[in-house]
Amino acid sequence: MELLLAVKIGCLVGLLLLTLFCGLVPAQVKWFQIHAATGRHRRILNFIGCFAAGVFLGACLMHMVADALEDIKEELEKRMQQVREYSKA
Repeated sequence: MELLLAVKIGCLVGLLLLTLFCGLVPAQVKWFQIHAATGRHRRILNFIGCFAAGVFLGACLMHMVADALEDIKEELEKRMQQVREYSKA
């Protein structure tokens, strides 16, 4: 069990470092800096920004839809139980 825990912690640290590296590299590369961009280069950077925003928005909506469907299912079950009780009376 100790080895498995060490592997999990190692993977978490590796993912953290990889994420930080990949997230901070564009901030240091001149090609990704919007104030230095002109013309087609600026449009490409804007497209990359829009794509990233769409990924976050899609993830947010997917999370919200899953919760909403669960709540709707619970509410429908409550309503069906009320209908059954009303039908018996």
